Amino acid sequence: MKERQKRYIITFLIKYKYFLIGFLILFIAWCKCFTMISPGYVGVVIDMLGGNKGIDPKELHVGMHWIAPWKRTYQFPIFEQNTSWKGFTFQTSEGMAVDADVGITYHLRADCIPTVFQKYRRGMKEINDVFVMNFLRDAINKAASKTCIEDLYSGKQGFFDDVEAHVRSDLAPLGIELSRIYLIGRFHFPDTVIAALNSKIEAMQRAQQRENELREAEAEAKKQIAKAEGAARCAILKAESEAKANTVLSQSITSELISWQSVQKWDGKLPHVTSGAVPFIEVK
Repeated sequence: MKERQKRYIITFLIKYKYFLIGFLILFIAWCKCFTMISPGYVGVVIDMLGGNKGIDPKELHVGMHWIAPWKRTYQFPIFEQNTSWKGFTFQTSEGMAVDADVGITYHLRADCIPTVFQKYRRGMKEINDVFVMNFLRDAINKAASKTCIEDLYSGKQGFFDDVEAHVRSDLAPLGIELSRIYLIGRFHFPDTVIAALNSKIEAMQRAQQRENELREAEAEAKKQIAKAEGAARCAILKAESEAKANTVLSQSITSELISWQSVQKWDGKLPHVTSGAVPFIEVK
């Protein structure tokens, strides 16, 4: 019985071996047509056959997808991309050359991935290293042409606000959302420019110090004048008060008042020896 089953299986395999091999090949090929889209990525499908050749407008999201063999898939990240470039050289409004190391953070909008690929026909690295960098360079040159070197030396925020506005307006229609643009380290100015700017700043600081000292002296003088005027006014008021008091006192003194005050102060005794003068009070 077992021998019969074994011969039957061998006969079946020999008879249908080509069919089985073909089925196995097709199964393996079918399995290989599955594409995995990783978390944080979006897939773009390119149809290479038939009348619908071109980019599929519908993007692929995270998960397993079966893609026909005549189609190709590209994956693009939709998480934040942080890139920096060294040695950006630009000229200020005076024509002074300045170097800077600049960084940029951005991400691609998932619904715009097919549009981005259709426009540039490149992967993420080429888009970043060529197109995004060119947009950034153009924006820096535009902003620098309206900025004097003193403004860059004293502060950078206004300059990068202008650069961000330019880059944001350029990248937004492409589906690229800008997060921020930043300076790595500091601007690199020529040594002669640094020396001249430092000298100017020191001169301005000395002038400001003198102006502050002058204001302080003026304030102190005004204080002394106000103090002297107050003292003089007090003396005048005191003299006027004393004169008024003396006037009132002189008008109130009479002979009767003097006699009355004398009596108030007399102790009731007369002098033992007199020259014959009448006492200052009248005795009755």
